[in-house]
Amino acid sequence: MSIFVHQNFVLLMSKFTRLLRSIWRIPYVHHPLIALLLLFVLVFGAFLSLSIFTRHGDEFAVPNLVGLPLKEAYALAETSHLNLVLLDSSYVVTKRPGTVLQQQPLSGEKVKRGRHVFLSINACQPMAVNAPALVGETLRQALILLEQAGLQCGQLSFTPDIALNSVLKQTYEGEELQAGERIPKGALVDLLLGQGFETNFTTQPNLIQMTLAEARRALAARSLNMGKVVFDETVKDMADTLAARVYMTNPPFLGTRNMPLGTRVGVFLTLNSSRIAGQAIRDDLNNNAADSLVNENEDAELDEDFVVF
Repeated sequence: MSIFVHQNFVLLMSKFTRLLRSIWRIPYVHHPLIALLLLFVLVFGAFLSLSIFTRHGDEFAVPNLVGLPLKEAYALAETSHLNLVLLDSSYVVTKRPGTVLQQQPLSGEKVKRGRHVFLSINACQPMAVNAPALVGETLRQALILLEQAGLQCGQLSFTPDIALNSVLKQTYEGEELQAGERIPKGALVDLLLGQGFETNFTTQPNLIQMTLAEARRALAARSLNMGKVVFDETVKDMADTLAARVYMTNPPFLGTRNMPLGTRVGVFLTLNSSRIAGQAIRDDLNNNAADSLVNENEDAELDEDFVVF
């Protein structure tokens, strides 16, 4: 029985093979089949080569380049088979010149070998800006123009002149500064101001809890100069100096103190918030004591003037 089944199967396969051969000999069937076979081979080969050249699945994390000097960033990128492209630069005073500020793609993102990483670096020199025309302006307007230009007010000097608090001369690093001259952004511009022909006074501002830049602006607005600047042990680097705040001044703030124009006020700065708060409380007590003393003196003067008939 099994032999009979096997013979029938062989006979059936033989007939099927002869049928396929007869169909294959027909040109209208033969040529399209060859074309389909070639198309399949080409498509399969294209997908295979694409996965080889694009390294499909061969990805790795981008290293962190932010904060590194440019030379070290290039060395790390070379070991990671990445190409660095410098996109732009800006000047940040708290960062070392030539260090990476930003990167794209970000650290940790998955990329393939040979990918471009775009960098923004800290410039070696600050950006230059045009000096504003300050001569003839009032001190208040000069401070506004300096801030708009990205500059700071430096030393204030006074000379007898009818134009009180009017800018007579502007200098930079000891040399007269002409309007439109290019100087580094953030530079200190010194001003010579008119003092009038008699001694004029101004009031001391309360600098407690101000940053160094804010204190400098507040003093300049009152026609006063920045004196000695002292940072305590909490201030470690340039970033700390910008974030530190005033906790004490010399002379101390009394609320009613009058000072000649151009007087220097020293500042002491810290990052310790409790020290700032404690000094603010002590200053309030001193101010209240000073106000009480003034009131007592005024009452004493009134008593002396009061006469009973």
